[in-house]
Amino acid sequence: MKPKPETGRVYATIIAGMGWLLFLALWLFFYAESYSLIQNLGIFLASLVLVGALIVLLWVPWSMKHEE
Repeated sequence: MKPKPETGRVYATIIAGMGWLLFLALWLFFYAESYSLIQNLGIFLASLVLVGALIVLLWVPWSMKHEE
């Protein structure tokens, strides 16, 4: 039987994803116009890396504990 993750990790992942989408929407609505396309792509990539790193930090300890 596969171990199920704690619900806190699942909720934190969902909240991180929704927070990232909210950040992108607010960025595009309020701030993106004053930056160039390359700068906006940089913000997009940097925010994606930050959220990805947060999610990795949430899940790697759990997966290391439950590896087969």
